[in-house]
Parts: sequence; structure tokens; C-alpha cells
Amino acid sequence: MTVEEVYTNAFDARLVAWTEIGDTPYLNDSDTNYIYTGTSLRTEGDWTFPNSAGSGTINSVKLRLESLINPADVGFVEVYVWDGTAWVYTGYVGLGEAYAWFELDVSAILNTWAKINGAEVYVKYVLVEPPGYGYVRRLTRKVDYTAGGAAYKRALIIGGHIF
Repeated sequence: MTVEEVYTNAFDARLVAWTEIGDTPYLNDSDTNYIYTGTSLRTEGDWTFPNSAGSGTINSVKLRLESLINPADVGFVEVYVWDGTAWVYTGYVGLGEAYAWFELDVSAILNTWAKINGAEVYVKYVLVEPPGYGYVRRLTRKVDYTAGGAAYKRALIIGGHIF
């Protein structure tokens, strides 16, 4: 199996309701680039990723975000992914006194290479009990796959010979 994890490489600013700090795409691999908001139900996005170098059988696909929400603030960040047809709610992340990584399994949503390569992400801050702030500073797409796939397996048994 091979695991490919890539940081977001583009931000199209379709949704801009958070405060952006640093350089676009804001959620790349940097401690100085990030987004934050203290207003509930604000959305920010969309982020995209480089095309995957993978091929073969997709074992799992996960979105990973590094975020911070003070537990006393009672809030969380919802995450949505574009599957090529519709925006799909994938779950929520948050809670911690320091930045922490959170992982959402989107294998059922991004279940083809076309969907993986076309995936976009946006976030929504939900503040249950004001005041409070939510921060996000990194976003990755992690694909676990087995190279070769079904076509490769068929080639191995052509004519009853194992190659």
C-alpha cells in the first residue's frame, strides 16, 4: 500500500467570511498562514489539492485539518467536500487548548480518482455558546491506495500464466 498526503495548494475565495492571515492558500504547511472567525455560521472556502499521482485501488481517503478552538468557547468547525456533483457534509472538528490535528474519513464520498482529483473543501464555524473563536491553519488530503488495481491484476493472469 501507498499513502499520499498533500497539502491544499489553492484557494478560490468563493466563500470569504473568516479573517485570513498570511499568504494564500492560508491552509498550507505553515505556522504563519491561517484563518479564524468568532462569528457563528460563517463559511470559508474553497480549497483544492494537487492532482493525485496515485492509481489503482483506493483503500481510504481522509481530510486532515489542524485547528484550534478553546474548549471553554463551545464551538466547532464543520467540514464540507465537493464530490463533483454536490457539497457533502463530512463531519466536524475542533476543541483543544492548542492546535491539534483532526481527521475525517471521506472514503465513501471521494471513491474514485476523478472525485479525489476534483475535490474541493469549505469550512463553517458553529459557535454554540459565545464568545469564542475558531482557527484552522492546515488542510491535507490523505489517500491510501494499492498500486496496480484491477487492470493490473487481470494482466497478471492472462492466458493462465502468472507474470
